[in-house]
Amino acid sequence: MRAVTILCAVSAGIIAFSFSSSGCKKQDKPSTPAGDVQEQPSPEVSEQRTRPSARRAAFTAENNPTTLAGRGEPSLDDFFRLPAWIYVDGKEGKFIEREDKPQVQWLIEEPVGYSPTFRVEAYEPLLGTPKDFTCQLDTVDSPEASTIAYSFQANPGTFRVGHEYSLLKPGNDFTIRNRESGDVVTEIPPLVPGTYVLWAGIKNLEAGKEGLAITYFTVAEDSGQ
Repeated sequence: MRAVTILCAVSAGIIAFSFSSSGCKKQDKPSTPAGDVQEQPSPEVSEQRTRPSARRAAFTAENNPTTLAGRGEPSLDDFFRLPAWIYVDGKEGKFIEREDKPQVQWLIEEPVGYSPTFRVEAYEPLLGTPKDFTCQLDTVDSPEASTIAYSFQANPGTFRVGHEYSLLKPGNDFTIRNRESGDVVTEIPPLVPGTYVLWAGIKNLEAGKEGLAITYFTVAEDSGQ
């Protein structure tokens, strides 16, 4: 049910991202049983995992994940032709279909670690170089019945497309809010096994262009760090 709700919201175009300098705003979400989410950060989580990406993709109209999936050139107006993509732990996703119907999410099939990195790539012909970023991290499904809901917002003009950030502790240029409690935190605990969704909005204020990226990924029991 949770995954269906997420996809319906995206398809209806009602996901709203705030690019205000005041930081991420609390959003309502069903409450989680006490004890499921702990705000105690792990000492193993380090900003050392926030590092420049070793390789940048050079996307063209013919060579980008959306076009290569057979969906045509990326678009700012079509949810099924997204102009940006989120890589998790350096892993690339793929667009999928269900019952011959395209799905909006980019699915990373190979499991990622408990403390993954993320990197956003954008289709430059449409978006130029976006420097504003906000996203949400949510549990889609977890065998441990543990759910999380966080919002991330980069300080205005500081986000770097193509840069590898720690998902748990992306750095001082980000505001992280626990949407369950409304608390602002500096980092989040390592992810428990389960399936998660990252949906992000990136914006080029100078060009007046913004795009959406949606990635599903899985943390498995043996994913490790």
